Amino acid sequence: MITTGSDNQLHGALIVLNDLVEESLSDDQFFSMAQDIVKVVYDIALNDSRKPVLRALAVCVFRGCFDLMDTVKDEHPKEVTAFAEEALKGWLPFFLDIIKLQMPGCDPQADVQPESWNGLIALKFQVVKCLLKVRSVFSGLLLPHTPVFFQAIWQELSLLEPLYEQMYLENEAQGRLEDADGLPYTLDFLVLEELDLFNHCLKASPVRKELEAQLGGQGSTWLLDISKVATSYSRITLEEQQLWDIDVSLYLAEEQSVSANYTPRTACGDLLIKLGEWLGPKALEGLYAYTKSVFTGDVSWRRQEAALYLLNMLLSDFLDVGRTVSPELSQAYLELVNYAINQNQEPLLRARGYLVAGLLSQCNGIAASLMDRTIDAITSESSELVQAACIKATEGFIRSEVAGVKGNIQLQTKIVGAINQWISTQDMTEIEEADDLLVTLAETLRAAINIDKVVTVSSDVPALDLLFLIAKHGSTNWQVR
Repeated sequence: MITTGSDNQLHGALIVLNDLVEESLSDDQFFSMAQDIVKVVYDIALNDSRKPVLRALAVCVFRGCFDLMDTVKDEHPKEVTAFAEEALKGWLPFFLDIIKLQMPGCDPQADVQPESWNGLIALKFQVVKCLLKVRSVFSGLLLPHTPVFFQAIWQELSLLEPLYEQMYLENEAQGRLEDADGLPYTLDFLVLEELDLFNHCLKASPVRKELEAQLGGQGSTWLLDISKVATSYSRITLEEQQLWDIDVSLYLAEEQSVSANYTPRTACGDLLIKLGEWLGPKALEGLYAYTKSVFTGDVSWRRQEAALYLLNMLLSDFLDVGRTVSPELSQAYLELVNYAINQNQEPLLRARGYLVAGLLSQCNGIAASLMDRTIDAITSESSELVQAACIKATEGFIRSEVAGVKGNIQLQTKIVGAINQWISTQDMTEIEEADDLLVTLAETLRAAINIDKVVTVSSDVPALDLLFLIAKHGSTNWQVR
């Protein structure tokens, strides 16, 4: 039926076969049928006359086969690996061709994803998902091919950037959609999966060897180019902007790295962290070279904020592993931070500027000059989101060992007073469910108390009263407790 049936018959047969592969076949049954299953779905996947969504289902079945191969390869390692290697000889060129297929154009004014994209995106998504599965089960088989897939994905992400911008930054196209068969078909899903594959390919030794050879060469721009791609997909979408305006706790969830909503933005943050682990200070220098360019001329605040967000992620990892940041680079970034926090019309850019300042101060203390302004902004800022970001950034300043914080009673009193004033303007019963906001308040207040613990017995500074107030309203949150 799969070979000769109509589209409707093929659809039903592929669904049944997919269920069999995922849930019903024993190891022995699969081993005896693997060749036939892989052959029949391969023929459908390569058949241009079939609908892209049916071809996507065929790829999905093939991907499911790798879970079974993963199970039986321990007992029959040579046979299963040889079978997979033989099968991939045909599949990998097909996968590369599908990745290289360009999306059809759409109306520049369109605020929804064109229906004509759905099938091709579903097919591309399943191809990328299958490559990730191959990598996890037979990493050695994919390794020699990673440079060519790395380049193809890089090119694809560059081509998709304006489409992604139109759908999710300029408009509020609905994302994270799946069809009735559970196949994702919206552009945000595809971008996220391709960023994941891009990240994995970047860790592969053949790719790194090739890029390292170029790094010191004249005219090598790949580090800047990767920073550009990462910045493009790190930009705040309209949906995120509207959600954060309603609930600043969702914004802080991203800062706490506890958000369950893995997005292209967070994936790009992970990408920069991986670059930092590999290249160290060179990654930071490459990011700065690109970031400086977006703070010159008429560039949107979203791209500027995204570049600083990536710096935020990279600095956080540098601090976690004890890497240093040169004073010269910190000073250069401080100029961009100063620009960001002075953009009165762009609260999200200001918030990012303050957060980066709090991290920079921990690197070498150069940004400590912004500490007083950050504390003042907790109560003087017009945007609640920026106020919350400043509370978070203040904790960063306190953590800095070179900012003159330890034992500074005057500074401690100022911080506790600012938090007290901020809390006095809030209805605490309304933020009981705002877990990340409560965590941010508790952590900053605790850091302030640790400046000099004598404050705990002071009647003039209500540090303990505030701590118990936060504990009362955050009693159901284990992080607050």
